[in-house]
Amino acid sequence: MNEALNPKIKMSKQKWAVRLAVIALVLAFWQVLSLSSPARSRELKTLSLAPVCSVKLQDPKVTWQLPEDVEGGLLQKNFNVVQRAVDLFAWQEFIALNWPAKVGDRGQPDIAAILAKAGPRVWETWKEASEVYLPNGALPQAWNRGPALPDEVAPSGATKVLFRTSKVDEVLSDQFQPTKADGALPGTLTDQRGNLVRYEIRMNKTLFDYVVDNKLYQAEQQANFPNLSAPVGSILLKAAWREVLPKERDRFYTVPAYVKDIEGDRYQEKLMGLVGFHLMTKTASAPQWIWSTYEQIDNVEGLHPSFFNPDCPNCLKNQQTQPQVPNQITRETPIPAVDPDCSQKSVAIDNIAALNRAMQKGLGDSVWRHYQLINTQWPVPSPQPSSPPTVFKVLPPILANTTMESYIQKSSSCMGCHAIARTTNTQQYRSADFSFTFAEARPVLKNPQIIAPPKSPNTKWDRENWNSILRGYLIANKTYETLPQYVPQAKLHCASCHLNVGANPTASSWFGMIKKYQYPETDDLQKRINSCFEHSLNGLPLPLEKYNPEAQALITYMQWLDQQAAQSKITLPKTAYPDIQKLAGNPKQGQEIFQQKCAFCHELNGAGRYGSNTYYRPALWGDQSFNRLAGLAQPETLAKFLKSNMPYQFGGNLTDQEAWDLATFIDRQPRPQGPYKAPKT
Repeated sequence: MNEALNPKIKMSKQKWAVRLAVIALVLAFWQVLSLSSPARSRELKTLSLAPVCSVKLQDPKVTWQLPEDVEGGLLQKNFNVVQRAVDLFAWQEFIALNWPAKVGDRGQPDIAAILAKAGPRVWETWKEASEVYLPNGALPQAWNRGPALPDEVAPSGATKVLFRTSKVDEVLSDQFQPTKADGALPGTLTDQRGNLVRYEIRMNKTLFDYVVDNKLYQAEQQANFPNLSAPVGSILLKAAWREVLPKERDRFYTVPAYVKDIEGDRYQEKLMGLVGFHLMTKTASAPQWIWSTYEQIDNVEGLHPSFFNPDCPNCLKNQQTQPQVPNQITRETPIPAVDPDCSQKSVAIDNIAALNRAMQKGLGDSVWRHYQLINTQWPVPSPQPSSPPTVFKVLPPILANTTMESYIQKSSSCMGCHAIARTTNTQQYRSADFSFTFAEARPVLKNPQIIAPPKSPNTKWDRENWNSILRGYLIANKTYETLPQYVPQAKLHCASCHLNVGANPTASSWFGMIKKYQYPETDDLQKRINSCFEHSLNGLPLPLEKYNPEAQALITYMQWLDQQAAQSKITLPKTAYPDIQKLAGNPKQGQEIFQQKCAFCHELNGAGRYGSNTYYRPALWGDQSFNRLAGLAQPETLAKFLKSNMPYQFGGNLTDQEAWDLATFIDRQPRPQGPYKAPKT
């Protein structure tokens, strides 16, 4: 039948055409939605978790979305609930930052991808610190400009360059950011195959923009910056990598990388597996940042641990070695594996081992199921908001990653250590907002008020007395090793108290000693030196004779210091230490401060660090420290010294109250009564 003669047939076909068009539009829209939001359609997975202490927190999700802050803002009344909240925050961060990155847009996730997709992760596209802090304080390249590959490598598709052999930047010495326990050996980490672990340090765009906008990459500009405070949303991370075999790909996140040789500038392309991951995140509720640390599950446990040999029961554990000599690493700070006692509301406990199992199960067959959260540190909100951020209470008090704090695990506190970070201002302590990376700004600035060690004679007097000057410097800098007959018990140096070997105006310097003690008209200076030997070094006096070679060498070095101070126009101090307010110290608070800001250098027991029988950090109490007759055994004197000079190279970090609390705590610890008496034979 002719359709033109049958309008019903024509109308029916038009209706079907409209219906088919609508269906096509719906299908097209669904397809676009699926492509643009696979995290919601294919990947968004909610993991159901039980309440903690009767509080139901939001269930975690497998998503590219980065959390802005900890649920509850650290204000829940039960700290066990806060701990679970920060641990969930840490896991959500880990998943989001390890999401596949969007090509061509640094720091952005590929929301059209699933977690298991191959390719660089979001954090890997952030700026490496070496891209930001350039020689001579040069302007960093724009955010989306990638780093240039070393001239020595032949492009092969790899984009990652690994040159760091420590989590501390190669420019920063161990004196500036202590990460080891033995001053005689490098702080590197070597796996069981003899391969050195490599590191990288990266920052997100929020922090990068802050550095660039304020020209903090220039040391002089940063030194004059009045109040360095990173914006909320800033994130810094450290990653640790070891060389892996192709057959290990299913257990490690792996990348091809150009790895710098231990010696020289040659690079080799190697397959590297991620073994350690550390995040510090500044949120609105955490001005002291949230600190979370993660590891690959085979680091120190399992059938084939990366850093532990189960067949070597006599191997020294957690000790430094020479590069390429495997380290025997064990975990000294266990991953919490017990449920909290909810009645103990001020104790932050979370069963992280159980949380890890739940999260790993939720990650399906992706390689990230082989990674685990070790713990998360967070600042307890201060009842006194006016206090500086460097005054804080932290839970848990200890946090350590076996790949980054391998040798100081028992005394490692991420927040405590980073709290001492300072800007490039050498004249006055100014906080660097818990980040040592700001100290990488170039060029390096020197403190003109501190005299450098003697290197070469400049005057006729120098040349005539040079051997004695060098001898005096050596005795002062290596006292118990150089003169064991006079310092038989204590493991201290003159320079342990007279910092920079008497050349620091804020640390009982030796400037003006010749005039003050009327040398050589009297023997008062020799007597003053002997007082130090008998009290501060808990030893024996030098022979009180006019030309005793040891005393004469020390005095000649003091004369050289006076000469250098006059030439450098150094402002000579009127007192041994700058004055501070007189306060009552709280030993309990002092113990907490010691754990956070001192123990990583001096050990929790105050015994110092003497690995390989070598002085690295001095004993503060005990048989190897100064005796009760020493000047620093007086709390007021000790408080002044601590305020001006401690932590070492970060003098000014402590408030007056913190200095008094610390001094009171240290004063109550055991030490020799003095004077030293040789044991009877």
